[in-house]
This record gives sequence, structure tokens and C-alpha cells, in this order.
Amino acid sequence: GEYTKCRTLEEAYKKYQKYCRTSANMCPAIEFSIHDPESIYSDMEYPLPLSSKDRGDLEFVPYYNEHPLVNEAIRQVEQLQKQQEKKKHRDVAR
Repeated sequence: GEYTKCRTLEEAYKKYQKYCRTSANMCPAIEFSIHDPESIYSDMEYPLPLSSKDRGDLEFVPYYNEHPLVNEAIRQVEQLQKQQEKKKHRDVAR
């Protein structure tokens, strides 16, 4: 598959949306890693939950599920999703 490194979550989300629109046969994901020398999960890539179903998968790894940076990223993605829905409704109303 294709791998793209992004500097911001917003940039990653936009690229994710583009892949969803243009590549129906692909299963795009936004992955993250946390550098923590004291954790067995340090520098491992893990998918960021983009739906409530995906959030259930995150619960299998309490380190990530409870990490404040991961939870902040989830809140940011939810906000980006809400903004996208509002934009979609405005575009339909035109």
C-alpha cells in the first residue's frame, strides 16, 4: 500500500478523505506512534480510531486508549468530521 507521512492531523485527515474518494478498493487509515522509552508500545504504529467501531479496537490497548495525546487526536478527528458534515450540508443546500 501507499504510505504518506504528514506533519499535522488535519493534513493527514484531508489525505485520508482524498484516498477514500479516489480509491474505493483501498482501506486507508491514519496511524500514529508515541515515542516513550518506558513503554513496550514505543514507536509502534497503531491506527487512529475514525469511528465508534474503531474506538472499540483501541480499548484492547489500554496504554493508547488512556493516553491523553491519543484522546486529544480523537477529539480533533471528531471535530474535523463534524466540520466536513456541515460543509456537505451547506453544499447540498446550494
